[in-house]
Amino acid sequence: MTGQRLDFAREADPDMGLECLPDHLTGDELDRQILAFSQRFDPQTGLLNHQAFQDALTTLLRSRHPDQEVALIWIDLVNMRREFSVWGWTGAEAMARRIAGMLRAVVDDDALLGRFGDRSFLVATSATKLGKTGRRRVQAVMDLLTPHGRREAEASREVAIGVAFFPSDTESPEDLARFASLAAGRADYIKSQRVVAFHPRMNSLIMRNHLLELEMRKGLDQGQFHMVYQPKVELNTGQLLGAEALMRWNHPDLGAIPPSEFIPIAERSELIHRIFEFGMRAALEQAQQWRDLGLALPIVAVNASAANLRADDSPRMVRNIMEEIPIAPTQLELELTESLAFDDEELFTHRIRQLRAIDVRVAIDDFGTRYTGFNVLKKLPLNTMKIDQCFIRGIHHSPDMLALCETIVAMARQLKMCIVAEGIEELGELAVMRKIGCEAGQGYLFQRPVAAKEFTAFMRAWPKRMREFGFEDSRGLFEADPIYAVG
Repeated sequence: MTGQRLDFAREADPDMGLECLPDHLTGDELDRQILAFSQRFDPQTGLLNHQAFQDALTTLLRSRHPDQEVALIWIDLVNMRREFSVWGWTGAEAMARRIAGMLRAVVDDDALLGRFGDRSFLVATSATKLGKTGRRRVQAVMDLLTPHGRREAEASREVAIGVAFFPSDTESPEDLARFASLAAGRADYIKSQRVVAFHPRMNSLIMRNHLLELEMRKGLDQGQFHMVYQPKVELNTGQLLGAEALMRWNHPDLGAIPPSEFIPIAERSELIHRIFEFGMRAALEQAQQWRDLGLALPIVAVNASAANLRADDSPRMVRNIMEEIPIAPTQLELELTESLAFDDEELFTHRIRQLRAIDVRVAIDDFGTRYTGFNVLKKLPLNTMKIDQCFIRGIHHSPDMLALCETIVAMARQLKMCIVAEGIEELGELAVMRKIGCEAGQGYLFQRPVAAKEFTAFMRAWPKRMREFGFEDSRGLFEADPIYAVG
């Protein structure tokens, strides 16, 4: 890879960016030099810009020895936007210059260095995919960019690194950069790994995600989405406390696409807001139809994602829909994931208070997966806490899970929240949760999520089925437990 080092680095100190241009240049000559510089180099760091890097990489790969492999390392500064919001462009660009200087210090003289956009850096260096030398070079970059000690940590540098190899992963220079970028995106997503090597599945995944995003837009307009419902049961009496409305997508060609696949894709675009609005309208309209049939449920729950709650107009949108579909606000419960409380406590608290101000009930979903503390929960006007199913599964055989759930139930009672056990599938699990004082539960033991027609039949048949689970209370079918009925 000799001869591929930045040409500019031979002429002046690249750390200086545009400041390295000779002082004696004036007028038209200075303008020409600035233009020539900006066409090839990033003005803040002096590194090759994206186009110049891609050109140099293409030349390098074409001229390499047949036995030589090249690693392309894509480095994303994950927190660059936050640095900008705190320190402005001055602080953010100072960080970029520090990163550029650190990379120059650690890579070999024949490596290519570039910057793509505001937050991405690229390194091309000789390395084999399975060789120790290649791993050492990638490791050196990772070690360099990982904060060490308090002073480094205070700089709040967060990176995600992806690596792709030529020709092992691809023989296309353009795809090499794309694959390294995909791997960096994967590193940012999973968090637990700061460096991820490209795998062909990543390319297949990104192409499928792109297809699903396009098809989702069509599907929302063409009626491909529908809601299914799963009951929530009062564990002492067997009364139906409500239903959770869950979205399903049946594509005419791709078949059933699970929410675990399409919701994360929707969250990366405005589609998540269309999905939320569709789900709310469909669930509330169905609740109104059940009421007209004399089967009014006390509560209908709809899931809201973190992306929905981050939207400033989300409370107003909820209020507008409830004005269009006349049901009592306390009949609606929004289930919010615990992760939002963990990621942005201030915003989470603000949104919950806005929703409670219009009498909408709020539940924290999948509790226990992100370890939200008691001190956070006691500040929030929540109505319901749902214990994640991973703590319920097999609880009748696990003293550790039993002790944990007893603690969660006690905490919920102290906070005057209803506690719902998710994922009850066995009579033993039901018996344990009932014994420790859990008010409500849902799961396949009672009913799998089903379409509205089947759920209507379930509600009509439930009074006769209640005895199968040991429920013998004679109260009305839809009479809510007092703690759950609190508005």
